[in-house]
Amino acid sequence: MLSNRAGAKGRLMNDFSEKVAQIGNKFAEFLHGLNVGLEENNDGRLESLNSEDAVTDALRAAFDSEVKFLDKNHNRSFGDITIVVDDINVAINIKMVSEKTAVYNGGSAKHFNWVLYGKGDTSWGKLAKSIAENPPTNICQEYYYLVYYKRSKKKPQFVSLTDISRESIATNPSNPIQLKQKLSVVKRSEEEKVCFMLELFGEVLRKRAEPYLILKGIRQHERL
Repeated sequence: MLSNRAGAKGRLMNDFSEKVAQIGNKFAEFLHGLNVGLEENNDGRLESLNSEDAVTDALRAAFDSEVKFLDKNHNRSFGDITIVVDDINVAINIKMVSEKTAVYNGGSAKHFNWVLYGKGDTSWGKLAKSIAENPPTNICQEYYYLVYYKRSKKKPQFVSLTDISRESIATNPSNPIQLKQKLSVVKRSEEEKVCFMLELFGEVLRKRAEPYLILKGIRQHERL
């Protein structure tokens, strides 16, 4: 009986993910043929930030009749645009990057918390405690990126964080999740997605702790 329920839940999740992917890929196709008006700025990060509204406004105008969008200011600290699929809010992070950009910021502790527990803001310490006391066994929420390549003919990409290949992600202490220019995806099972996120999380924590361990003279083999 339990296996039947788990199988049914898995099929529902797959159906939902496919619906989101279809919408996201339509967004990417649309943007590929659109010349987005960029707000020129010598600082590429500010240019991207100030130009994101041009992308979200264009998507709202083009897909208003077939996709439900939440208010523009809904949860802006978490996603640049939120759509509703099967009565579930789906946050999408718009990334506007140059082809010259090697890596760009993809998220922090709250993104791990969202994927693993379906919750938002948190601290690294609180999240580590949650994982230690209540290890996740499945993905609670997917987190999506719509990547638009500025001044480029490169096709935009719509991807879920848990589907990004390990080779396409770097980690560091200050900007924990770093997405690489050559963004590729892989097919993972539910269990593999959890393991992938936990591996990334552990790597971030190790790098954040590295200066302290060096200060205290803890040798490399003792850190593992």
